[in-house]
Amino acid sequence: MAGDKVVTEEDKLKRDRRNKYILIGAALTVLVIAGALIGYFVSKKNSDANASTSTSNSNPAPAATTSGTNSTGVGGSSNLDPNAVGSKNTPSKKRRLIGYYGANAIANGVDIVLGVNNRKTAPTEYQRGLSYYCATGYYDIINLAFLNIYGGGNNRFQITFGSFSDPKLRDGTYIYQGLGTETNTETSVATFIELGKQIKECQAKGVKIVMSLGGDRISAYTYVAGDGVAYANLWYNMFLEGNGPIRPFGPGVVLDGIELDVEKNDNPVVWNAEMISFITTLRTLSPKTEIAIVPQCFLNGVQNKDLNVGDVITETADKIDYLIIQYYNNPQCTYPFDFNFGKWKALYKGPMLVGLAGDWTSAISGGFLEPGPLQAVYDMLKADDQFGGFSVYDVSSSNPPALSWSVQTYANPANSSYSKILKDVLEGVVVGSGFPAQGPPQSDINLAMRCGGTWDHANFTCGARTCTSNAGCGASEQCFMFLTKC
Repeated sequence: MAGDKVVTEEDKLKRDRRNKYILIGAALTVLVIAGALIGYFVSKKNSDANASTSTSNSNPAPAATTSGTNSTGVGGSSNLDPNAVGSKNTPSKKRRLIGYYGANAIANGVDIVLGVNNRKTAPTEYQRGLSYYCATGYYDIINLAFLNIYGGGNNRFQITFGSFSDPKLRDGTYIYQGLGTETNTETSVATFIELGKQIKECQAKGVKIVMSLGGDRISAYTYVAGDGVAYANLWYNMFLEGNGPIRPFGPGVVLDGIELDVEKNDNPVVWNAEMISFITTLRTLSPKTEIAIVPQCFLNGVQNKDLNVGDVITETADKIDYLIIQYYNNPQCTYPFDFNFGKWKALYKGPMLVGLAGDWTSAISGGFLEPGPLQAVYDMLKADDQFGGFSVYDVSSSNPPALSWSVQTYANPANSSYSKILKDVLEGVVVGSGFPAQGPPQSDINLAMRCGGTWDHANFTCGARTCTSNAGCGASEQCFMFLTKC
């Protein structure tokens, strides 16, 4: 049972290396697309390349349903009228910076030249406590990454954080068995209670804290009939304003929101219905909770939508607060290949944040925006009312002691200041120059494919071997696609 689970150091290191976006599957995405980022990034030396990169049974809240216009809970009549919930997709000129915390991306094991599992990070440099990042003053919201296992009709879920350098945070795994009782180890419980204290410290500084669901395409999250309503009620009582008997972060700790970062959809008929039901129910229970969805920037050519959550966005547009569109590890829709923010404006009318990587090691398949390209993207969007700001994955890889890894800085990288750079550009500081606005979409002629540890490495190494698939590359390399520049 979960209470007897022992998390070994090897388990933690494996968890850390299973970075949200450092999946071999990311390379498959690159191989599938017809085209990729142009050799244009050679000119990035003109930019500032040295910059970085339950069941509840003790006074629970009324259980919401999705039938009818007046939601009546199990415990009695609900005072929350879903018809009273106003439209949540009115654009705002407030530009926010959202940081992801918990995945310990600083220790993802990616070496810019050698690839995955070829870089070691000292435990003293692992992610700090949450309050450390809130104290920087950079972030308006911090997303907890990730509650990555849930679903199946049993109310179970698991929060999986990476390792920490903070000695008070010793076990980042929390497992709820769906039984209404606490079954985690004392170490796990103590870690999450300490995180709860730090959450309240962050909130006192004006930083909102949001739980992120899913996070990758390999974690064991799923949806079966009834999960949407069940988990909306469960997490309302465990994380939000409800009064469930189990509060993982401690009594009195109330998160500010929940986002769906769902990167797979194994059964669209069921999954879409349950995600829609989840958002609808949660919005009824908590009109003030921030609810967001994280699609990939790529739009399916035939259906013109994100195949994982596109239908969910359409059906819940008046109930969610914003989108975070992931513009990295998606070369086909990333600046300067075909930055498609304008296409997304036709699909959603509310605030949209541009989701960015914290450094090249989190953008193994391309799309990290160094200061020059970042400035170009900001200049394109700054007058757009729907531009809601940036997000960065993650805070550990975009603040010291993380280093600003790139092929150019490989021998002597400086400390990363990428989160500060993002904050600065949102406040009107010019952080780079020399890069034009997005032009017409690049054609996919003159394709070249080369092996490399990362996209950045392959792009800069004309002498690297050519390839047609990963099988033609070294054990820790992948086959990346470019428009010919060598």
